[in-house]
Amino acid sequence: MQKEPPPELTNSFSSKKRAPVFFRQNWVEVDKSDFHFNLKKIKEHLAKDTKIMAVIKANAYGHGGIALAKEAQRAGIQWIGVSSLEEGISFREAGIKTNILVLGNIYPFENYQVAVVHNLTPSISNMASLAALEDIAVRLNKSINFHLAVDTGMGRLGVLPDAVYPLLQKVAQTPELNMTGMYTHFAVADTDPVFTQTQLDSFTKIVRFARQNLGLKFIAHAANSAALFRNKRTHLDMVRPGISLFGLSPFKHAERFIKLKPVLTWKARITLLKRVPSGFCVSYGRTFVTTKESIIATIPVGYADGYNRQLSNKGDVLVRGKRCPIAGRVTMDLTMIDVTGVKGVCLGDEVVLIGAQGKEQIKVDELAKIQDTINYEVTCAISARVPRIVV
Repeated sequence: MQKEPPPELTNSFSSKKRAPVFFRQNWVEVDKSDFHFNLKKIKEHLAKDTKIMAVIKANAYGHGGIALAKEAQRAGIQWIGVSSLEEGISFREAGIKTNILVLGNIYPFENYQVAVVHNLTPSISNMASLAALEDIAVRLNKSINFHLAVDTGMGRLGVLPDAVYPLLQKVAQTPELNMTGMYTHFAVADTDPVFTQTQLDSFTKIVRFARQNLGLKFIAHAANSAALFRNKRTHLDMVRPGISLFGLSPFKHAERFIKLKPVLTWKARITLLKRVPSGFCVSYGRTFVTTKESIIATIPVGYADGYNRQLSNKGDVLVRGKRCPIAGRVTMDLTMIDVTGVKGVCLGDEVVLIGAQGKEQIKVDELAKIQDTINYEVTCAISARVPRIVV
């Protein structure tokens, strides 16, 4: 009779349809119901006819791009924003048929042909890229859709306001160029409403010129997550939520009046337990020394997984609903934790690095504060070798 596989090789939280196979006990769970909850909350802030572009770039800010793009499509979202051709192509190959805007620059310009082949909408930021797109359209004998990016104060991508008018004239005179959208990006929507309004005023002036003087028809969009919740005047025809889709705060204290649910939980299991004496040193540099007889657990998570080294001796994890401190320096593949105060701790116990367990919770913002960074970077840093499981 065939024996059952040992429990450490089974995946108790896998779906029956397609069980993800991994042996290293370190994974991320992505809750699709919480993703849909956040979408619903975003829609409640919008007028009925306002469209949504779900910004699912950078592997959905570390949450798993393809899986959440599929959920956005199921929810009837009209547009998805990505950062590169590679991301857009991977979504198309996964069966995503929603409109996809490539928010990043495409260069060399010949790569616009790749966008056309995969039905991806490129962003245009200057006359040179517009001319290159026109050449490809003439060569292919077809009209090509694009969105025009306008730099009203971000200083990253887009044509400057003073230079946008001849470019719009060119669009209006060229049937091969179909500007289906125009957008800008706010630099300080989370902290500075005055400058944000200045950007909005600059952008809407250009939008009015394009529509009233040139007769162009397109979707105007500007609002990121922070602007979406702070200022309804920024909504225009479409909004571009990113971080809020994943239940993370787009600005300080946002949770006081925006009820979102974190989509991501990062988990591991204890793979080694040691009872050690007082005066015992743990990890590189001997920066952690026990002051009493202690129980030290090892978990298969390290900075190569995106668990930042700055969390050494500063961060906490959850075991059996109790906070346990990081003991010593986070290493490349392994981290040690002090579980002395956890009653009944066992090999194989679940460890939560981000998320809730019992009455306790480790928030992304908590880790970001220790690392002196923003919540975006914490989740984006979770490396590709950590499996993402949709639950």
